[in-house]
Amino acid sequence: MFPIRPGQYRHLKPKYQKVIPPDLTSGLKATSDPKAYSNARLNYIEAGLEPFSGELTDAHLVHFIKRTRFGATLEELKRLRGKSLNFIVSESLASFTPFTEPVNNYNDVSENKIDPEVPLGQSFVQAAFNRDFEGDRIVALKSWMIGRVLGPNSGIQEKMVLFWWNFLPIKMWDVFVAKSCYRYINMLHRHALGNFKELIRDLTLDPAMLVFLSGAFNNKETPDENFARELQELFCIGKGKDAGYKEQDVQAAARVLTGWTVNWDSIHTAGEPQSYFNPEMHHLGNKQFSAFYGNKLISGKEGEAGAGELDEMLDMIFATNESAKHIARKIYTFFVASEITEMAEVNVITPLANIIRQNNYNILPAMTALFSSAHFFHEEIMGALIKSPLDFILGLWRNFDMPIAESAMAEKDFYSAILWDMSGMGMEVGDPPNVAGWTPYYQAPQYDKIWINTDTILKRAIGSDSMLFWGYWISNSVNIEADLLAYVKGFTTPEDPNLLIKEFALVNLGLELSQSQIDQVKMLLLNGQDQDYYWTGAWLTHAASPNDQESAIIVTNRLKPAFQLLLQMGEAQLM
Repeated sequence: MFPIRPGQYRHLKPKYQKVIPPDLTSGLKATSDPKAYSNARLNYIEAGLEPFSGELTDAHLVHFIKRTRFGATLEELKRLRGKSLNFIVSESLASFTPFTEPVNNYNDVSENKIDPEVPLGQSFVQAAFNRDFEGDRIVALKSWMIGRVLGPNSGIQEKMVLFWWNFLPIKMWDVFVAKSCYRYINMLHRHALGNFKELIRDLTLDPAMLVFLSGAFNNKETPDENFARELQELFCIGKGKDAGYKEQDVQAAARVLTGWTVNWDSIHTAGEPQSYFNPEMHHLGNKQFSAFYGNKLISGKEGEAGAGELDEMLDMIFATNESAKHIARKIYTFFVASEITEMAEVNVITPLANIIRQNNYNILPAMTALFSSAHFFHEEIMGALIKSPLDFILGLWRNFDMPIAESAMAEKDFYSAILWDMSGMGMEVGDPPNVAGWTPYYQAPQYDKIWINTDTILKRAIGSDSMLFWGYWISNSVNIEADLLAYVKGFTTPEDPNLLIKEFALVNLGLELSQSQIDQVKMLLLNGQDQDYYWTGAWLTHAASPNDQESAIIVTNRLKPAFQLLLQMGEAQLM
């Protein structure tokens, strides 16, 4: 059983429209007064890409950490204090670390499930394809991705991989070849802050993408338009008001791409289908594009020369003004705000696109400019996004310094449990619902509000409660919970209830709390009393005798409901 009571979530503010959609506000009684969010406020942000020149407060630093990683920790905040914004941004964008390969964590003697190709604890990415074990390998791969986020060297590269995966997705379960999916992750890591043109070329020829979007079946007799359409509509041009490509451009692009396919026989020799160009499948005729592309004509080429038509077409696509604007909009809606106002289009998107174009589609200069800008650090941008399930759960896991897996079997128990919990909240790692990505990143008019509904808000509350009260279940017999005493020891002044609450809210909530909210939480720390020393004395008594069980229980029993209340406030869903 777990301590959830009827009406427990009434303190979620009805008028807090950014967090709670209309179907969840009916009949709820507000008991808190958070700063109400309104999308209309974003319309009045005049700040653009000019460098942020104000004082970097703790709130600014936490905002930066949350937008570039999953959650924020006090240790990360402490490391950034006193450093210049230029140093912080440069260091963060350069924090790439090598990673080990995913391993077999699914062998189970009790179930007579033993991968004949891969011993327990060994990498499976070079193993032969085995239909009976590809599903297990894919789950292990997804768990490995979660482990990378929770690992000690996690940085912006993990957030960038999620950005690219949402923008340029495959679905692991559709591809169903673990090695191909791992190759795709490797490609996204390699290009995480690199050149967008090179990324698009690589994904166009990637075996996983060729399988996922039917490119492997595209041939001169029956040109398949699936990838050709998404290349323009979703990946490179978008559907903005100036996106003027035509149906003939989709058809012409499909013919350009004919001949690029996969060798299915290599799944038995190399463990995955491998891509190659087959001249016999290539359309030899000329490919005429519309006025949007300057009436470009790509002459049909015979033999191996036909493969060169791809580069000619990509050069044509990236020569358009709209291509740079499209990637700029994608970056903005993922890292800044879910909606782009007319003012943001002028003051942020257009100059950001110019930076991208001037740097030949290298993304790093654009990300540097954005994360250093006055717009990014505007008070209305801070707390303007609803956390995705990955940001919510993995952010809490990192913040509470929850244990990480130290063995193959522990990885399976720890991270697959998290994987399925986040899936239940609407976000399974590696498998967005469709080629457009996860719905909250693009679906007007709700956008990120889609993350929250009557089902997912309860699952989020149960997820945070489990870390505090009864433990996070990671297997049928094992559960772990946050070590709140060790956690609070890391606070600046844990004996001061006011500062403790504010510091917890700083790293876990998206907006500053009102005094009435602080007072509600403080009543729990004071055990219903009205003087701060009721908490101060309890904490100092425990700190003086940390091995005394009675004082530890007293402090823990006050921290748990206090943190529970904070994590069930609407602001806890924001970043």
